[in-house]
Amino acid sequence: MHNLPYIGREALVRLPPMKIIARFVTLIAATAVLAGAAFAQNPVYRVKDLVADAVAPNAADAGLQGRNAARLAGAQRLIDRLTLPEDRSRATQPIEASAIARLYRSYQSQSETKSSSVAGGIRSSGIITWVFNENDVRAYLDQRGVPYVDQQAALALIVPVAAAGVNPSDWASQWSGKSDDTVLAPYVGSSQAWNRRPDQSEIAGELASSRADHGVIAEAYMQGPQYYVRLTDMRTSVPNPTIGVVGPYVSLGSAQTGAVAELERAWKTASVVRSTGATSVSLIAQFQDLAQWTRIRKGLEASRLVHNLNIESMTIAGADITFSYSGRPDQLASDLRSRGVELRNGNGGGWVLQAAGAS
Repeated sequence: MHNLPYIGREALVRLPPMKIIARFVTLIAATAVLAGAAFAQNPVYRVKDLVADAVAPNAADAGLQGRNAARLAGAQRLIDRLTLPEDRSRATQPIEASAIARLYRSYQSQSETKSSSVAGGIRSSGIITWVFNENDVRAYLDQRGVPYVDQQAALALIVPVAAAGVNPSDWASQWSGKSDDTVLAPYVGSSQAWNRRPDQSEIAGELASSRADHGVIAEAYMQGPQYYVRLTDMRTSVPNPTIGVVGPYVSLGSAQTGAVAELERAWKTASVVRSTGATSVSLIAQFQDLAQWTRIRKGLEASRLVHNLNIESMTIAGADITFSYSGRPDQLASDLRSRGVELRNGNGGGWVLQAAGAS
């Protein structure tokens, strides 16, 4: 994929000038909508389900102390979310949760705050979400030379499959009704219980209703008294569908938590960029309609690996594109795939971008 040789200079379909102008007006309008969405808060910097629990002489002080302690815990969770242990250990300066904790935007209560009289004063308890300032956190990590990942993988439908020693309904109950859009590998849990691996057609309806991009099989099994989970990507376009095996765990609840953590770890490992510099490429995007083109361009614009994106020429069925990218070619392909864009070899020997599922 280095120095891609092909750029489609010939118009795939020639249009009269006025139609070309009308098409570009439509494309510009669609691009403006996408650009506005880029300013939305990155959900990765929202850390939820933090326990705020403290005792102080009065309720106000107890609430403040509880929120501050939760913010510190949230900062540590954010550090762990964005970075890998081996990169944190090589930081040019120590990464301190207390410093990240100061880079906050706001908090929201997830539950009613409860106050009660206890020995020593008033106890205040509740569950809250802290939102951190993404630009400040990025700058903090950049200053310390720590590679990080804050772009999310595509939304996955987790399909729980029970294997040796595991009750299907017990394992399914760990996922049913659960979802998380703040983690690096956002997911929604399937409501179905399986004692075998389903195929793509069997989950198609739930994929559509959940708006998930793809399915991931979470196959739980027992070895002795302990639980393990094997994670497998159900997409046929993925070169290596095996994500990993995690365990041991003492309960199905901890196995569910561990499976989510493994999905994040795998995404970080595949996506983190440690090299400097960038590779310039020229390639063609093929599409059948405006919706497919919008998906391709949105995927390119959302990718943190892609820089200096430029549309060289445009026709009714394709576009010549140039850009630079960081990291390895396989990382670029994986990142774009997670955004609904496939990068493949074209018939002419160059590289082609298509919306996932396009023929």
